[in-house]
Amino acid sequence: MAAGRAFLCAPSSLSAGARRLAFACPPVRPLAAEANRRGRGRCYCATSVSDAPASAQQNYVLTTPLYYVNAPPHMGSAYTTIAADAIARFQRLLDKRVIFITGTDEHGEKIATSAEACGRNPKDHCDTISNSYKMLWADLDIGYDKFIRTTDPKHEAVVNDFYSRVLNSGDIYRADYEGLYCVSCEEYKDEKELMENKCCTVHLKPCVPRKEDNYFFALSKYQHQLEDLLMRNPNFVRPSHRLNEVQGWIKSGLRDFSISRASVEWGIPVPNDTKQTIYVWFDALLGYISALLDDGEKASLQHAVEHGWPASLHLIGKDILRFHAVYWPAMLMSAGISVPDAVFGHGFLTKDGMKMGKSLGNTLEPKDLVNRFGADAVRYFFLREVEFGNDGDYSEERFINIVNAHLANTIGNLLNRTLGLLKKNCKSTLSVDSIAAADGNPLKNNVENLECSKSALVKDFADNERWTRQRISLKIFCCHQHVRLF
Repeated sequence: MAAGRAFLCAPSSLSAGARRLAFACPPVRPLAAEANRRGRGRCYCATSVSDAPASAQQNYVLTTPLYYVNAPPHMGSAYTTIAADAIARFQRLLDKRVIFITGTDEHGEKIATSAEACGRNPKDHCDTISNSYKMLWADLDIGYDKFIRTTDPKHEAVVNDFYSRVLNSGDIYRADYEGLYCVSCEEYKDEKELMENKCCTVHLKPCVPRKEDNYFFALSKYQHQLEDLLMRNPNFVRPSHRLNEVQGWIKSGLRDFSISRASVEWGIPVPNDTKQTIYVWFDALLGYISALLDDGEKASLQHAVEHGWPASLHLIGKDILRFHAVYWPAMLMSAGISVPDAVFGHGFLTKDGMKMGKSLGNTLEPKDLVNRFGADAVRYFFLREVEFGNDGDYSEERFINIVNAHLANTIGNLLNRTLGLLKKNCKSTLSVDSIAAADGNPLKNNVENLECSKSALVKDFADNERWTRQRISLKIFCCHQHVRLF
């Protein structure tokens, strides 16, 4: 049995009861190239090594958004990734073959502008910011399986294949477009959706008039198919209030949208017109599929799809729900590819009850939090205190109180007493593997049956987000700390 990682990395300002206590953990079940996705030589807990062949395991493909590299990662993107990692750990406990995908979206006008403002060329800028995401995920113990960058050559090959499929379906045409454009969203806006002074409701910045000769995707053609999708599968969009939003958008009538830009050079050229580049969302969404390709493998859309598509869950922030729940399934339908099983849109984070923003001087830097309190404390607080699917608030006072009360005092005291008994009665040594010791014990069978029942209940009560979050977060946290019941 290999030595496990420490229980809690706590700063001196936290309770003295939170000590770095090591556990014993079972061998880790290999899934992908572990060295490429684990940080700092940490040991990661899983269930005991499965005897079932990989082909017999059920796939579970989970994605975060591909994060935009106009700026370094913030707490919002960290929160999404922490939640996705918790879900991935839970699905591994159910002995599923998890493919956890994350990555960076690196094309578009905003990227080129950000690079110029930093005095860098776009490629160097993307390399720097993309690497900062990888470093933060390592600091937060994020166990992703695939990290895709939209500047990867394999991704460009998949985008070109996909574009050709949609073009052959007759769903791409050329036309002039004039309207109000939000540079931050990289999207044309309907004037009735804007605030006063024609400001975007997401970025609170004025949209600018723009006229371009672009290629368009015939989204309106898929109005009825999308309505049917949501009627047949109301769990396609969760939580339920996000489903209501999507149904409202579709019911109001879908408009074709531009999928190319004539004024943007930093992007993938349109295959049949190199004077234009592919619109960032018609490019980035394909990263969920191109990420499935193995390194060195022939890059094609078909090969990528055969490696595990469709995705089981897209976990996203609510601000990009329209792209994932309306545009993306319609694009896939056009290309003859299965739509994902579900899209979950979580809420925003606030700080001390206020929206975070650089102009307000109240941003929350995830790296600073990890350096001060440790990854375990950060992960636990946001999983425990933010009701999954709704907006959540951070305050440092509440953060310290929660970590002290739950991790340092309750669990920390339990561990101290347990290790004291182990030292007193067993000389701090377990003579047998705890898994083998439980064989033949009726209690073990009862607990395993309870786990099967709980899995069924999770499905039955999927709409009860609070119940699901509390039950799963506790299970995941125990797994993360290598707590074994037997």
